[in-house]
Amino acid sequence: MAEVSRSGFPIGQPPAPVGGFPGMGGTTAEVPPSTPPAPAPQTAPVTATVPQAPSRKRSGDTWWERVRFEVTDAVTSGALSERLIRASSAVEAPITTGRRIIVLGTAGGAATTTVAALLAKLLGSIRQEPVIAVDATDHSGNLLRYLGSSQAALLTELMQQFRTQSVRTLPDAVKHAASCGSQVFAAGRADVPALADAPVALQEWTDVSSTLSRFMAVTVVDGGASPLSRHAAALLGTAHAVVLVSPPGNPEAAKLASIQESLGKSFPDVHQISVVVRSRQNHEAALSDGMLPYDRHLASGSSLQLSRLGSRTRIAATELTGKALMAANRA
Repeated sequence: MAEVSRSGFPIGQPPAPVGGFPGMGGTTAEVPPSTPPAPAPQTAPVTATVPQAPSRKRSGDTWWERVRFEVTDAVTSGALSERLIRASSAVEAPITTGRRIIVLGTAGGAATTTVAALLAKLLGSIRQEPVIAVDATDHSGNLLRYLGSSQAALLTELMQQFRTQSVRTLPDAVKHAASCGSQVFAAGRADVPALADAPVALQEWTDVSSTLSRFMAVTVVDGGASPLSRHAAALLGTAHAVVLVSPPGNPEAAKLASIQESLGKSFPDVHQISVVVRSRQNHEAALSDGMLPYDRHLASGSSLQLSRLGSRTRIAATELTGKALMAANRA
């Protein structure tokens, strides 16, 4: 008798069949030979990309200038803040609809386009009425880029529309203009070559400006840096006010006075406003009448954002806008 283990199975008996079906007795299942695993597919190494932080646009004031402005305003019992409030009230004053302001520079690089963009932005943000900025220079300007528009809005298409189609509503008037926010529209001359001998025709500009004035509270025109040219004469023929932009310096001041005298004789009904734009940092912190201080945000050449202007720049630009608007309203 076979010896039985404690588990109940006889010792020395063959193992039970593995994997067989009933009735197959002691047959065992055949185990297929093992095959080596397939090699893992080769994949390109994954390189972790770190997202680049967006570049911050520089504000108009440094932190030290902001602190100095706050201290000065506190010491003078809010005189600077009160000055900004008065300037904004002048921009909000009632006007005759359809005022036209021409911005002309006494020299290239005098920040004529910057001043035109500032006027349009401030008018649109403070008055909340339709305003259009027109790049009517004799070359391809940057007015639309300064106003933050990436849309192509050609002045030639606007003129063609006004000649061939009836304009009855505001959407008709801005059909070929770019929207720059805050009820500000713009049209440019990106398709016009830099030829001072091809000025805007007086009659054509008269028709365009009068049509725009039917729907726009103010039309701001960037006229370029040739205030005594035939091109500027056509623009001034329909203007209510002209803003002359000049760089600082005694020679430039003498040139500005000469241009003012010439324009006064040729266009006595057009009221003149002048502004000197500083092109580099000046340690003088006081606000000067007729002076636009250096501003890091404006000097960067990026699209204009009023919230990033320096405190003194905002005050000076708002005062300039109010003066230009009041001068145009007297015409």
